[in-house]
Amino acid sequence: MVETGGTTHVVKEDFKNLFRRRFPQYIAATAACMGGFSLGCGIGWSGPCVEILKEKYNYSEFSTNLIAAVFPLGCALGMPVVPFLVDKIGRKWMMMSLVPVFILGWIFIIAGVSKLTLLIIGRLITGACGGMFCVVAPIYCAEISEKQIRGTLGVFFQLLLVVGILYAFCCGYSKNVIVISSLCGNGPVIFASIMIFMPESPLYYMSKDNEDAARKSMRFFRGPDYNIDAEIAEFKEQVEKSRHHKLTISVFMKKPVLKTMGVALGLMYAQQFSGINAIIFYCETIFKQTGVDMDPSLQMVIVAIVQVIACIASAVLIDQLGRKMLLIISFGVMASCLVSLGFFFVLKKNNPGAAENLFWLPLFSACTYILAFCLGAGPIPWAYMSEIFPTKLKGTASSCAAFFNWMLAFLVTVSFSSMINAIGIAAAFFLFAIICGLSVTFVIFFLIETKGKTFAEILREFGTHEIDG
Repeated sequence: MVETGGTTHVVKEDFKNLFRRRFPQYIAATAACMGGFSLGCGIGWSGPCVEILKEKYNYSEFSTNLIAAVFPLGCALGMPVVPFLVDKIGRKWMMMSLVPVFILGWIFIIAGVSKLTLLIIGRLITGACGGMFCVVAPIYCAEISEKQIRGTLGVFFQLLLVVGILYAFCCGYSKNVIVISSLCGNGPVIFASIMIFMPESPLYYMSKDNEDAARKSMRFFRGPDYNIDAEIAEFKEQVEKSRHHKLTISVFMKKPVLKTMGVALGLMYAQQFSGINAIIFYCETIFKQTGVDMDPSLQMVIVAIVQVIACIASAVLIDQLGRKMLLIISFGVMASCLVSLGFFFVLKKNNPGAAENLFWLPLFSACTYILAFCLGAGPIPWAYMSEIFPTKLKGTASSCAAFFNWMLAFLVTVSFSSMINAIGIAAAFFLFAIICGLSVTFVIFFLIETKGKTFAEILREFGTHEIDG
């Protein structure tokens, strides 16, 4: 008993020391992912503000739809800037340079609350900055983290994003667009106040032939007693390989790179066409099916809390179960929930009495769906994208995948109502269920598990280790 107790004590001490040593990695990742919090504020802003703009400022349905839809469009339009800056000024300073622009966007929204043009400009600017964060922050997190916790830190971005959405929904209780916008505009300020103290990525320093700075950065993230020579040598090898090739279109046409791009784009397509927008869009309708008279603001907060809980679970599980397993579970559960929702709406149309007896089904299915989405389909595509591209291609390739993602989000946002009018809500849910089912097959046959692997090992499995650049 004493020996067993002693062993248990040692294990706890080891975990405590390990956590203490890795603490700078967690802090730096949290700081970088405050950009995700700012993006979440921009996404969540439209939830409470759209109805307020209609009631207090007499905005039309078309105008509020446009105000909501231009945000993902802004995210997409910001993508072409990323490749030019992320490798020129670095990951940290590119994110820092976005702060004044982000704040300017919120100023446009605050000053132009009664002016449609100013609101649209503000939403485009904040969307562009948030979209750039969603590429650069995961890259930074992946490059500063040890392979054993890279997945966990990669999920931090989505976790802080949904916390930002929850924060914006809570701000909605003020029932004042200017107050909500002012509170949401604090995100970039909080990010800058923490990130200014964090070092640049050691891999970026190595790409600039500054090994001393790379070692100093790595020492900050690994601790004074950790042997960093192996990781520094690996980074040096990656950078040397990247210099053998120029960044041209022909590099992207090579089969291993096309395969890697195909996996990234496939995940982004699966994420946006998984039905998440349908669930969020019909959230109020789904809550009403339960027969519970609930404040719409409270409904949105409950949905956001569910997202936060699921993202925390994803951060805990991703480096234990792996990316593939979580994605398979996520898309599989989402498909089942969508079938249940489709079945309910068919039943409601054809047999309202039977549907009333299943009043609990839509709420249960919607909440389970959101849990499953935030467990895998939401965070993992962004984290995975930051792991799989060669060093020199990372900025351009990640930006292309993110551009594709946000353009799909924009198209889904502006066309969803038309699709529902054309085929009906039940058929839409069944269609999304089929896409989720196909996504499970895609993950099984095309994704390479990256859990616990170094960047070099991942590139070898994708066949891009000789095309690093």
